[in-house]
Amino acid sequence: MATANDVLRIAAGELGYSRWTDPQPGTKYGRWYAQAHGSYFGTSGVPFCAMFVSWVFARAGQPMPGLPAAYVPYVLRDGRRAGREVAKSSARPGDIVIFQWDTGAVDHIGVVEANRGSYIQTIEGNTLNGRVARRTRAWGVVAAILRPAYTSPSTGGASAGASGMLAVDGNVGPATVRRWQQVMGTTVDGIISGQVVPDGRTYWRPAIDSSVVRYGAGGSDLIRAVQRRLGCGADGLLGPATIRAIQAHYGLARDASFGPATARALQSALNQGRF
Repeated sequence: MATANDVLRIAAGELGYSRWTDPQPGTKYGRWYAQAHGSYFGTSGVPFCAMFVSWVFARAGQPMPGLPAAYVPYVLRDGRRAGREVAKSSARPGDIVIFQWDTGAVDHIGVVEANRGSYIQTIEGNTLNGRVARRTRAWGVVAAILRPAYTSPSTGGASAGASGMLAVDGNVGPATVRRWQQVMGTTVDGIISGQVVPDGRTYWRPAIDSSVVRYGAGGSDLIRAVQRRLGCGADGLLGPATIRAIQAHYGLARDASFGPATARALQSALNQGRF
């Protein structure tokens, strides 16, 4: 048995995975599933959202009726039979979310990362053209919420605990952004404003919590301060050049994907009172 935090930590560690950059046929989750369920699942082109969730739960050692599975309707069927369905509005981190895009069978599955009240934040596989990514979803596409029998519920995402230290969890949420703003000497509001949506090809921001990003014109004073510190322009946009400069600053691979490794390096530095 595991905790909800265990499942979320493992799921977040996969952010940025892409089937298109996987050097082997199929996906890592499909190849894992194929070991016990047949070689077909390890081949290219097989949808992997349910296999991703299955892999995460297996890695965490958390049993769940309906898992492992490659077909979302079976997860929903078995979860309901086992009495694991809860009210959608009560969704909490670590729950399994089932999606339905239109009429007919349910379509997609993910792990709840946060219930934002007016929408839900998730980690999903086989989304955004074959990636593992953080998504925000409207309640209208949520078909069901299933709750595993965890040993304890989630204590939430990245935050500053009683010690004042950030959790080095690879997720840039409000607490991390506020600390970053404090260190850089800009207005502290927990928001990275004035951004554009990443194209997902030349750059990506999988470890930046969607709750801290605001899209629009003008850029962010925080990012401008970072850019001036790194000498990479000052347009206020957390784009490919700035992400690569941040990665170079921390001695990481400059792949222009602000993923968990980049977030952890940032959080570790901020915990030392520096950028």
